[in-house]
Amino acid sequence: MKTNAVATLLCLAVASFTARPMSAAEVYCAETEPSATVVEKPILFLDKSPVIVKYQLGRLSNDQLLLTEREATHPKFIPLWESILGRPGMAAKFRIEAAEALTKLNKTDVPTELLAGIKRAAASAPVVADLSKLLVSQKPEDLKKCQPALEALAGDDANPNAARQAAFAALAGIQTADALWAFAQNKPGALAHLVAGLPSAPDGAKRAAFANRVLPLLASPDAATRLAAITAAAKLPSHEATAFAALAKVITTGAEVPTAARALLTLPRDTWPDAAVKPLTVALLEQAKKVPVSKRTENDFLDMQQLGFQLAAKLPKDAALPIRKSFSALGVNVLRLGTLHEQMFFDKIQLVAEAGKPVELVFHNSDAMQHNWVLVAAGAADEIGAAAEKLPPQTDNQGRLYVPGSPKVLQATKMLNPNDTIRLRFNAPSEPGEYSYLCTYPGHWQRMRGVLKVVNDLDEYLAQAPAEPAAPVITEWKLADLMADLPKLAKGRDFTKGKALFTTVGCAACHKLGADGVLWGPELTGVAAKYKGDTQAVLAEILEPSKNLEPRYRPLEVTLGNDEPFTAFAVTEDADFLTLQTGPGEAMIKKFAKKDLKVKPQTNSIMPPGLLNLLNREQILDLLAFLQAGGDAKHAAFKK
Repeated sequence: MKTNAVATLLCLAVASFTARPMSAAEVYCAETEPSATVVEKPILFLDKSPVIVKYQLGRLSNDQLLLTEREATHPKFIPLWESILGRPGMAAKFRIEAAEALTKLNKTDVPTELLAGIKRAAASAPVVADLSKLLVSQKPEDLKKCQPALEALAGDDANPNAARQAAFAALAGIQTADALWAFAQNKPGALAHLVAGLPSAPDGAKRAAFANRVLPLLASPDAATRLAAITAAAKLPSHEATAFAALAKVITTGAEVPTAARALLTLPRDTWPDAAVKPLTVALLEQAKKVPVSKRTENDFLDMQQLGFQLAAKLPKDAALPIRKSFSALGVNVLRLGTLHEQMFFDKIQLVAEAGKPVELVFHNSDAMQHNWVLVAAGAADEIGAAAEKLPPQTDNQGRLYVPGSPKVLQATKMLNPNDTIRLRFNAPSEPGEYSYLCTYPGHWQRMRGVLKVVNDLDEYLAQAPAEPAAPVITEWKLADLMADLPKLAKGRDFTKGKALFTTVGCAACHKLGADGVLWGPELTGVAAKYKGDTQAVLAEILEPSKNLEPRYRPLEVTLGNDEPFTAFAVTEDADFLTLQTGPGEAMIKKFAKKDLKVKPQTNSIMPPGLLNLLNREQILDLLAFLQAGGDAKHAAFKK
């Protein structure tokens, strides 16, 4: 009877949970059905038995889970918050939200809830790693209250490695080096985890206190301890010279060369002792020659090669050039490129290649949205970017999205999903010059771009050690940083600069304001009226675009047949068809048969939160004034 009763309740819960039709202004999802299914916000029955609640929550995707109504006012919400805290793939901000809610419901604190979450998620390494990072970032005074629990986690060899290391990193901030070292020596396998956790300890002075204990372990007979010590050696402030010498010795012996090379690359260049650079360069080159040719495009070799180039840059030019050529001759010129998380930027704005020579691009997308890499002819970036905006979300004959069929497109990758990596081998252009690369996802190309500098002799060029342009300098603007400046919007702003920023920042790629821009996101001409003149509210929407997503502009990940997925907004729907907007402008609105689609709602706006991070205060104010004025040059904000 008990089994039948549970089964009956589960059936009732499932029946109650079944999705019902709704307007296209709401969210679409297809987790288990082959065709697009329309669903409302999930309805949960949290007052049922724990078995039923667990079953209901288990049926939800992350996106559905985040659409649920959730509060921190009643204990029945605890399983919901625990599910958000412990789900694989959940963004850190939602885990933090869940931990803070659980502290209210359980009358505890955030470190306690993170520790509890780590224990519940012990079998999921990615979740343990995510929660461990959050644990280490907590305030020392809060961690101190949890010291017994942290010691229990760190000292028990039955716990996941990442969790033990995080516990030790947290303990390093609240205990003396002597006490923590003695504690670790008395626990099975704990010393290696203590050393491995040290680089994550936020307090540099606390890490430095372990230097005399860590550096001798670079020669430890225990492999786990030795590798941990090599990595930790580069994270000991005020001991850089000693660490450099110890890591150089590791490379000379040939024991753990790639790990030591990675560690040395994290040491500040100005701490490298000049007298030690040449001997290390020679030793590293000998070790690099021993790497099999078949493995010379793998990360271990690339890190060794990168260190060789960095060391050569510290030598006089006549000595640097032959060293560079020797390292270059060992393999193909590999260019590594990444993305800046939620900033809509590549992590390098310049790459360098030799004219006509083979190049291998390793592109990793660490962002939360899709990106590609497209190399174009000199001076063609704007033309190709604008052409990509007009393309439908259909792959070309190489499986690529938003890549125009133009001879000015020289190379291109497929669209990469978050955390994907792709390798692209090609010959650099034969003519020296500057060739732009960009992401051609709609709305990205105007700011997500860089330059491939093609030179006649790569080694000669790099031996001169020109200053390589770094990633864009970014200010992480918060609403509180700009609040005091908002009264300056009343007058004296620069209309011309505000209008120009509307385009260069990327607003015009997705929004229409007066005669400027295109319709992809919400119309901005009446934004002042929409927010009743509250410029603070407008600024908050720009800084946190995913916080208050309008249903019409909640992005959907759509897969049409076996094609690559693309992002769209739902415009209208009926029983059989779904009308989607797949890019800027009315020409990008198209009707699709639901039976041909798989649709997954997204929780993040396609507008990244870092759009203002390249601007200074005055530029932000000019842009806000332009928005506030609806593009009207005669608005009071532009009067002197």
